Amino acid sequence: MRIVLVVPTYNEAENIGRLIDVLQEVFAKDPANDYRLLVVEGNSPDGTANIVKEKMEHFTNVHLLMEQKKSGLGAAYIYGFKYAMENMAPDVLIEMDADFQHDPHDVVKMVAKISEGYDYVIGSRFTSGGSIPKEWAFYRKLISIGGNIFSKLVLNIWSVNDFTSGFKASRVKNFAEKLDFDSVLSGGFAYKIDLLYKMHRLGAKIAEIPIAFGLRDRGISKMERNNFIDSLKVVLMLRMYENKAFYKFVMVGFAGLFVDTTLFNILRLILPASHTAALVSGFIAMMTTFTLNNFWSFNERKIESTSHKVLGFIIYVASSYVPIQIRSMLVDYATEHFGDTFVVSNIAFFIGIVFGLVWNFTVYSRIIWRKKGGN
Repeated sequence: MRIVLVVPTYNEAENIGRLIDVLQEVFAKDPANDYRLLVVEGNSPDGTANIVKEKMEHFTNVHLLMEQKKSGLGAAYIYGFKYAMENMAPDVLIEMDADFQHDPHDVVKMVAKISEGYDYVIGSRFTSGGSIPKEWAFYRKLISIGGNIFSKLVLNIWSVNDFTSGFKASRVKNFAEKLDFDSVLSGGFAYKIDLLYKMHRLGAKIAEIPIAFGLRDRGISKMERNNFIDSLKVVLMLRMYENKAFYKFVMVGFAGLFVDTTLFNILRLILPASHTAALVSGFIAMMTTFTLNNFWSFNERKIESTSHKVLGFIIYVASSYVPIQIRSMLVDYATEHFGDTFVVSNIAFFIGIVFGLVWNFTVYSRIIWRKKGGN
């Protein structure tokens, strides 16, 4: 097979030369396959391109593609994928970073999985045997782990544990070649989620291999500041495009959020504890959203009979209580440890809201307003 590794760079002069050398050693251990390296360079001012050109004089399988303009990580990968498929005849495309956070020696393991018949192989930090750096701050661990759980639930892809891994291998024939790269919803970090979802929709056989995600070896991190918001937006948009009921549910959720947040911030000034305010405001908002969901979000599955409405509301209350209780616990924990301030209580409140969004739609659409004859 011909494997093309696509590696975007920007100010990676400290890493790219060493990475190319290490990858050549890795390629030599798998002579049965034809490896090519495509460096997609973002016009770095530190001379990254010059180092790649020097390596090209020694290694004929190294190629350099200059970006016309710096447009983000996702845009660089997509530019590289398109170029590779048009000019390099790959059987497999591999995406990896240049900063040694991805272990180059794992490349051969990914290719082996493709050879076993898998179409999409993910280097996973969150499958058994995988890991993230112990040195990461707690908030980064929380966002990374929580974001992947959120993506799993919303996109309903249960076989994947790491949706935001940037270390993946894709079979080209019948899969990568069929992707509409121009429709990818993000030019930044969240392109990963979009492409994974599209590969899943194509019916790709997906496998994860455990990886130890490392700290950046040298140089300055290129992580974009809006990664979390970008990912959240892409996940929700993908689900909305796929399921109109989810779009309506989210709109109802915003209405409920308005009621919930307004009441919460009024009641927290009146009641003795913030977690009590969260419980009361949540229950009132829940009554509001049940009515709106029945008559609009799930109108094609609307509950008509009084007995079914009563039963549905009981299930609605019981299931909705779970995220409300978890949210009140989060608020209580946050205010106890970090102070009962507006910022602290509302951050904890928002985290609880996001969890509740996923939990509630899953229960509502699969149990209360389930489609006839199935999910």
